[in-house]
Amino acid sequence: MKTKWTGFKSLLQAKIVLTWKALCGAVCLAGLAVVLFNYYQMWEWTRDLKSQFESIENNNKEMKFKARQLIERLSTLEITANKLMVLSGVDEDSLGGRGGPRTDLVEKFYDEESLLNQLNSLEKKSFSLRGEFDELQEYYSSRNILLSSSPSILPVIGYPSDRFGMRKDPFTGKNSFHPGIDFSAPLGMKVVATADGVTSFSGRQSNYGRLVILEHRFGLTTKYGHLRKMVVNPGQFVRKGEVIGYVGATGRATGPHLHYEVRLNGRALNPLRFLYEVD
Repeated sequence: MKTKWTGFKSLLQAKIVLTWKALCGAVCLAGLAVVLFNYYQMWEWTRDLKSQFESIENNNKEMKFKARQLIERLSTLEITANKLMVLSGVDEDSLGGRGGPRTDLVEKFYDEESLLNQLNSLEKKSFSLRGEFDELQEYYSSRNILLSSSPSILPVIGYPSDRFGMRKDPFTGKNSFHPGIDFSAPLGMKVVATADGVTSFSGRQSNYGRLVILEHRFGLTTKYGHLRKMVVNPGQFVRKGEVIGYVGATGRATGPHLHYEVRLNGRALNPLRFLYEVD
């Protein structure tokens, strides 16, 4: 009996030890599983955080790049606006407040909110400067058209030999109205257009001899008489300073000279009023 009891007790103790070992192993495995799960969760969270950080960094870099592009555009606009101001003679105070972004602003962006605020500020400045630029461009274009269409240069290299207005007629000796200015110049001297215009007449016309008439903007016309030769045809566009003919003595003339007229809506004006308007 004693031997059986001793064997049963030993078997029971062995089962208890095995059970405890199994239980300890299960607990260890469960703990390891928990640790591994937590580690996996931490890894996932770290990966997401890193991804978000990289996304923010990329957005930051992209906005800095856009900010630099915008600053460069603004700088270009300001330079062009300043050039137009100088060329057009506009007083900068008449266009309101002016200014521009500093190129070191981009380096002071530290976070996304600062970048967005700065970009918004630059966008507003861009719109303001664009409006100023358009205004200057329109003003300059209008002024340029006005200047190019005004007969404000000498038509020939020479000297005035007869004035505009009442004078003694060189043929009759009686007082008569002279609708232009005569410029004495050597035979064959170049005659140029005094403003941009379209040739409305090129041919012979009674007292004027060989004559060129140019139509300009704003109702202005110019006449170039007594020419030896014309080099433009009716309907041809000519620019200020372009050769239209050569000095002659055709028509009612006592010698080589250019008869030059400026008319507004058909009414003769003193050409000197335009010659002294050179800017």
